[in-house]
Amino acid sequence: MKMAEVTGEGRRIVAGERTVRTVVRATAMIGPGDELLSLRIVPLAVIVTGPAELYAISMDGMPADVKSLLEMIS
Repeated sequence: MKMAEVTGEGRRIVAGERTVRTVVRATAMIGPGDELLSLRIVPLAVIVTGPAELYAISMDGMPADVKSLLEMIS
């Protein structure tokens, strides 16, 4: 079995002048014949941007650094 893991951005939500971006980690377990056996998607953080604000909210208990999170999804 093979495992594939990727960190990326979920759907963006725009609310007025604010944008909410979700950061997720997806892990896939791939079996014989490249058959997808399981897929797990875990939310890591939410990034909120606005005219005068930029902050992150952790969803996995780890510190949420905006710069690091943006690098992960770029």
